[in-house]
Amino acid sequence: MISFFIPIRKGSKRVKDKNIKPLPGYRYGVTELKIKQLLRLKKLLKKQKKNDLSKFEFIVSTDCAKTKKYLQKFKWLKIHNRPKELATDDSLDLLIKEVSNICSGKYILWTHVTSPFFNERDYLDFLVQFFKNKNKKSKSAFSADIINKFIFSKKKGGWVSHDANKKKWPRTQDLNNLFVANSAAFIAEREVYKKNKDRLCKYTFPILTRDLSGFDLDNKKDFQHLKKLINPRSKV
Repeated sequence: MISFFIPIRKGSKRVKDKNIKPLPGYRYGVTELKIKQLLRLKKLLKKQKKNDLSKFEFIVSTDCAKTKKYLQKFKWLKIHNRPKELATDDSLDLLIKEVSNICSGKYILWTHVTSPFFNERDYLDFLVQFFKNKNKKSKSAFSADIINKFIFSKKKGGWVSHDANKKKWPRTQDLNNLFVANSAAFIAEREVYKKNKDRLCKYTFPILTRDLSGFDLDNKKDFQHLKKLINPRSKV
């Protein structure tokens, strides 16, 4: 079984009430948008014949009373009452340690409402790629964007995008593949959470996502950009 884990914390320093701030067509903002995506995903998963995808649960962990009130009507959602010690600015590691006790699935897919363009099709594609490519060692994966640019690191003392000793300025398509975790999705076996106290294991792998799906809502500029991109009459 797959446990979809969605943490929704109240408050925000950069954007006030970021997770429930109203958007065009969405009274409860990105939380409402994400729940509607997950509802459509639920319907897609019910049609899957593979055992790995056919059994699932959705769990929202929140300390926000307004969010809890909104979510109560969705009977297919499980609500975890997030305690104060797991809802502070620096409590992520503590929450990760607790997730294996909150979720009951063999696999845990951690996702965020702040990834509004990672929709039901993206989740399904992500899962298909994970089960297709995982092996005995690779028991976890993350959604990622790829960088094809010349990247220099002072700490590393040179280029990390290529071996300048072999060729100073290679073609961009010949640069090392560098992946950026866009935070839209993390998946790992429940045992990884219990043993590693982390969302990923040592032998993890990136799963590339389509353009824009990795958009992460973080600050006021992102929020204004999101408002411009959302069309209330279409599915995000």
